[in-house]
Amino acid sequence: MSARVAAPPRHARRGFTLVEVVFAILLLSVGLLALATLGVTSSKMTRGGSVQTVASALAQARFDSLASIPCQTFVSAGTTTGKPPVYRGITERWVVTAATYRLDLQDTLTVPGRSRPLVYRNVLPCR
Repeated sequence: MSARVAAPPRHARRGFTLVEVVFAILLLSVGLLALATLGVTSSKMTRGGSVQTVASALAQARFDSLASIPCQTFVSAGTTTGKPPVYRGITERWVVTAATYRLDLQDTLTVPGRSRPLVYRNVLPCR
């Protein structure tokens, strides 16, 4: 007579089922895809921020250079406009409107990759 070995109870088995493995791979794939998308978005935002920093530095330099010109020059000329050469793909157009005791400055910068231009305004008192 041979001794028959009983099968182990079902709850004692170890390992994962195929459904669990497929679900884990799917969940990991979605997480990695989200992480890759975050990296691309972060890179675009960083580039956009650096271009806007250059644009604001251009506007500040324009305001500083216009502030060094006496107000009487602008008062006699009325509204003055200018369009300097393109710098790093950024197109600049500035307008100075002279009032009685102040200059109203507006610098419009068209940045590549942006749908709307950046507009900077400043008011300088006449001395």
